[in-house]
Amino acid sequence: MACNSCSKSFSLLRQEKGCPGCGFSYCSKCLNHKVFLPKLNSEVKVCAKCENTTNRNEPKKVEPPDAYYKRISGTNDANKNKDANENTTDQQIYEKLNKLKEDKHEKPQKISNEEIIKRLQKLKGDIPSTSNAELEARLANIKGIPISAVQTKPVLLHPDLRTEQEQADDLLKQFMAQSNIDTNYKEEFDGLVNDIETRLQKLKASSISGSAETTTSMSNDKSDDEEEIIKKIIEKAKIETKLEESEICDSIVDELPFCEICNEDAKMRCLGCKYLFCKRCFLEHKDEDDGCDTYEPYTAPKNSKA
Repeated sequence: MACNSCSKSFSLLRQEKGCPGCGFSYCSKCLNHKVFLPKLNSEVKVCAKCENTTNRNEPKKVEPPDAYYKRISGTNDANKNKDANENTTDQQIYEKLNKLKEDKHEKPQKISNEEIIKRLQKLKGDIPSTSNAELEARLANIKGIPISAVQTKPVLLHPDLRTEQEQADDLLKQFMAQSNIDTNYKEEFDGLVNDIETRLQKLKASSISGSAETTTSMSNDKSDDEEEIIKKIIEKAKIETKLEESEICDSIVDELPFCEICNEDAKMRCLGCKYLFCKRCFLEHKDEDDGCDTYEPYTAPKNSKA
């Protein structure tokens, strides 16, 4: 390494030191200028270059990069184009305003009715004219019926040449004819109603006589049927009682002669639940609410004992 000022290499006698102003390395002999630096707020030894700058009191100029100049040139071009566009739009607006002012100063032209009618006809265009015959043909095709059914026939109204008295007489005659029709219809209706009522009475009389005969025969048949039904019910009840007795006997034969609780030899049968108990367990089982408060003595059959 060498000094930035005298270009001599550093050694023990020529030591390397840094300039507190610019930060470059110098030898001790080159850093011999005392100057007050505001950033350190003290008087220090600096190089000759820093001494010159501080004595001149010239601010340090930093040159901007090339990108800065390019950006400034681009913004200038854009501003120029914008100004040009604004100038063109302003000029167009100005020309339109002048034209409007000139049109106002000019006298309005008189337009005739014929010209207005012609303009309207041009705007509307040619209106397609369809005749009644074409419309009737279209309707007939849509509905699928002949054209004669669709065609409207002219209705000719004959003028009424009668006087007021004749018209009143005709109205009275029409009213009398309608009243006669109503009376005739009412008489026919009443006759039909009377005929239906007489037929109903005859049918009721015949049904009453027939029902009396049938009731007598039915009563005899019912009495016979009731006797047969009673006999069948009695026989059925007997069969059911026999079956119940046989089931009870089978259950008694099949049951073991032991207490239901402690499996000791049973001494009594509860009449409420029909189970077998010893004396001590029956007293524990006894309950008046369930009907288990009565018993009968029980003796085990000989075949059941082991």
